[in-house]
Formats: sequence, structure tokens, C-alpha cells
Amino acid sequence: MAIKLPRKIARQIEKAGLPIGGSVPFEPQLDRNANGQPIIRKGTVSHGPKKGKKGYVDSKDRIWIKDRAHASDPDHWDVQEDGGRSYFRVDLQGNLLA
Repeated sequence: MAIKLPRKIARQIEKAGLPIGGSVPFEPQLDRNANGQPIIRKGTVSHGPKKGKKGYVDSKDRIWIKDRAHASDPDHWDVQEDGGRSYFRVDLQGNLLA
């Protein structure tokens, strides 16, 4: 990860299982809570099959939603672009799934 994150944010990323390596690492978009402490922004998908689901927002305004293994894909992240109008899948190590 290119940016130095506060320890609290790094722990949140680790606990959620968001990838910090690979070709598509998660780089958080940060907000502040009521106490002024940094937190990872969360967003809700507004379009598509994941409409209404909440996930973690990255620095490129994409929403990351964890998805269980299905078909031939292992557990992965559905990375929603443009509010869910398109998406791509990223494995738990941060690599694109075909």
C-alpha cells in the first residue's frame, strides 16, 4: 500500500480481510467519526444486483463488497464501479479474477 495508514485503519482493513497487496490492493477513502478519528468510508450500492448492499469505499470511489465462493470462484470481493453499474472481482490477495 502506497500510503501510510493510521494503526486503527490498518486493523480495520485486516479485520475485514480487505487485500493490501496484489494487482488491485484496497486503498481506503477516509472519513472522520463524531470524535474526529479517521474511519474507512462506507457506501451503499445504488444499481445492479448488489443494490442496497453496503461496503467499503476506496480512494477511487469504488465500493468493495465481500462475496462467498460460488461457481468456480473462491471467496472474493465484488468491486462496484459507478454505483454498481459495473463491477469486477478481486480475490482475497488483491488479484483480479477472470
